Amino acid sequence: MDPGPLMTPDPAPARRGLLSAIKSTTFRSLRHRDYRLYFAGQLVSFTGSWVQNAALMWLVYHQTDDLRWPSYLLVAQVGPTVLLGTWGGHLADRLPKRRLIQLTQAAFLLNAVILAILAAAGWALPGLILGLQVLNGLVQAVDLPARLAFVPDLVPRADLINAVGLNSLLFNGARAVGPAVAGLLFAAARHLAPGADPVVAGAVGCFGLNAVSFVAVLFALRGIHQPGEPHPDHAGASTWDGLRYLAAHPKLGGLVLLTLLLCVFAWPTLTLFPGYTRTVLGRDETGYTTLVSGLGAGALVAALTTATFGTAARRGGFLVLGAAAAAGGILGLSLAADLRVAAGWAGCVGFGLILFLSTGQSTLQLAVPDDRRGRVMAVWAIMLSASAPLGHLLAGQAADAVGVVPVLGGMAAGVGAVALGLAALTAGRGWAR
Repeated sequence: MDPGPLMTPDPAPARRGLLSAIKSTTFRSLRHRDYRLYFAGQLVSFTGSWVQNAALMWLVYHQTDDLRWPSYLLVAQVGPTVLLGTWGGHLADRLPKRRLIQLTQAAFLLNAVILAILAAAGWALPGLILGLQVLNGLVQAVDLPARLAFVPDLVPRADLINAVGLNSLLFNGARAVGPAVAGLLFAAARHLAPGADPVVAGAVGCFGLNAVSFVAVLFALRGIHQPGEPHPDHAGASTWDGLRYLAAHPKLGGLVLLTLLLCVFAWPTLTLFPGYTRTVLGRDETGYTTLVSGLGAGALVAALTTATFGTAARRGGFLVLGAAAAAGGILGLSLAADLRVAAGWAGCVGFGLILFLSTGQSTLQLAVPDDRRGRVMAVWAIMLSASAPLGHLLAGQAADAVGVVPVLGGMAAGVGAVALGLAALTAGRGWAR
């Protein structure tokens, strides 16, 4: 008998072993049908949202040539969550979350349709866009706490860290892909609408694509069996219970406070990209979308890292590493003069921010009891949203006064200080427990 076939290794088991390992680690939450539907719908919807966000910021900067306007748009969108987020979290604990999210996603779709029509008619002036962003923000004040609180209903507790990591993966995959799609639509508009303003024509395509993307998430939500029912024993609890819970657990409260500070110093990087692209790099909208996509690519790597390697034992290290990486990336941007180098540093910022935020969010999700999750996650959403008025407006005003580069240097120093605070917070047994 020829021994050759017996001595030749079969590579198939190794391949099957690798695929099985990936499925059982990075993507294990997708084994659950409801979460799989939710993931697919949100992936399409988030991509459309980032297409629209990139187009909006470039459109208003194109119309005004003012570094402050991109920050105004972000404040208008997230500011209402600061004022109404506790109420939104209260709704998430009192009402079926799936139905609540269906209503908010339908409202987002209507807003995108109106924006596309106004832009096509030539009526999408900065002030009107700002008003529509405020309306979007009012919807988001309800939508964001509900979505954050809905994820634990879709997976077992053992898979929650992975599910939060995959949520970051889909959000930041969309952050990477969406601006690139917007750049393609802007480029296509130059050829398909030669007599029109290519920025306006490209923006119309972006807004229309975002409107269509919400259809996917609405179909996905219809197919989900889990309604996300409220906990009747606590239906009458106060909207401020989330703050009381964090005050009674100072380690978690400290994490939320440091999250606010980190976002104040780090997230304005995004609103400075239009001015940075034109004044520092000397590029047009394609350079801008390259930077936003670079940030999204880094965020995507961070989300994969969290989904694959995130554990309770590593969360302290991931928090500190994320803040340190974001500080280094912002400092690198302040020193860069080449688009490719700047895109790499933008990726470092995205990696650090999402490594921190996805780890921090899963930490809260695991620590908070089910009946208070909506209200505590509403506080988390408020802290993220409060960073917009505090950070984006200040950065936009400062950049208008002294230039983009010095502001980036100051932001890097602020994020570095937060990293030191996180190192102190996560040290010792109290954090481990």
